[in-house]
Amino acid sequence: MPERTEKVRKFLQGLLEAAGEEKGTVEVVPEEDRLYVNLRGPFHTFPTDPEFRDALAHVLRLFLRRHGERKGLLLDVNGKVKAREMELVSRARELAERALREGKRIELEPMPAAERRLIHLALADHPGVRTYSVGQGNRRHVVIEPRK
Repeated sequence: MPERTEKVRKFLQGLLEAAGEEKGTVEVVPEEDRLYVNLRGPFHTFPTDPEFRDALAHVLRLFLRRHGERKGLLLDVNGKVKAREMELVSRARELAERALREGKRIELEPMPAAERRLIHLALADHPGVRTYSVGQGNRRHVVIEPRK
């Protein structure tokens, strides 16, 4: 994996430099179920637009597949996505305890599928609550409720 990690770092570093973002750096960290890639720097426009970041992640997934890597990928910019993940997990745990304390279900705000999945995974082993998603489209959200 260290060789692949370095290939990913060099690939993205080259893209940053080609786009005029010479001050940007690439951090690549293998995690249990995914490869975490964090672009750091005082970016002007290159990777900060969410749609562009998603497109760049797609290109990076193609690059990884070509080099035999099948793990998941999280492409982040200045740690913002990772910080949001940690915030969601912490909030989910707090709300799980509140659901138990109050003995009632708690409905979260609508959120993207990846964030809903993160909450489900964060509470999957919690002995006192269960989670599920309800709603359609952009109104889909997570419900946390005490187990019966």
